[in-house]
Amino acid sequence: MTDLPALEDDPWTRITLILRDRWASNPVSDEALIRARLVMITAGRLRPKALLFWGVPNAGKTALKVKLLRDISQKTFFPELTKSPVILMVEAPVEADEARFYEAVLQAGHQYVPSGNVRTLLRAVSAFLDELRPDVMILDEAGNLNAYVGARGNVCLNAIRRLCNVHRMALLGFGTAAAMTALQGDEQLENRFETFELRPLAPREFREFVELLTGAMPLKEPTSWSVSMLERAYELTGGYVGRASYLVQEASTQAVLSGSEHITEAILQSGELSNSLAALRHAGTRAGRRSRRHASR
Repeated sequence: MTDLPALEDDPWTRITLILRDRWASNPVSDEALIRARLVMITAGRLRPKALLFWGVPNAGKTALKVKLLRDISQKTFFPELTKSPVILMVEAPVEADEARFYEAVLQAGHQYVPSGNVRTLLRAVSAFLDELRPDVMILDEAGNLNAYVGARGNVCLNAIRRLCNVHRMALLGFGTAAAMTALQGDEQLENRFETFELRPLAPREFREFVELLTGAMPLKEPTSWSVSMLERAYELTGGYVGRASYLVQEASTQAVLSGSEHITEAILQSGELSNSLAALRHAGTRAGRRSRRHASR
């Protein structure tokens, strides 16, 4: 039984705790953090490294990014350093437009965006980066890079590469397979980028992960994961970390609301849970279609 006596009679407080962001160690995410460290320590070199984390929607990219940023802010990512790395997080614009990318960089730093041509924007970006001196650029929503095709797309991709080289920034990207497609269209970027797939957990890894995460839930009764329950959970999530985390949180919430106070096979077989996970998968598919429509305009 989870030792939370003050919360036992307050189900909504416990549901709030259930739904908060939390990190649970697993082989895929732990290896991803190691790879991120190996890239980040190249900041300041003539050719700093770049790494793209990619996977299906809800594979665990957001949790990984949040964990990385939290560890950096708490100085636990590189505890031997006296100064935390300076991070610039930029959301990749959906338009294959060099000016729009420079605007996104300035907006990420809460800088004034001047009117004018690409050269004007580039001068503003260069001045901003010279002052900020970031160690790492995090390119979020890198799946939007699937719009960066053709001549205009290559110009944008080369702008990213040039900024990182000139200002000696390591680069971390988070996206779907669409980002891989864009990078493969530019030989220099493909050679520059390392890639890391946020793959599904193997069945044994999956069991250890859901048991660890379930043990952190403020439920009154322990959950015993039977073989059939694990098979159902794996079927619903495909073994992906992000989807498995969502499943445990939603199933734990239903356990509180139903009064069972532990995750049951009936909860895992419920239409509500399967519909919620299906909505997650479909949302990612729709987002990909929207990006592709932008690219075709």
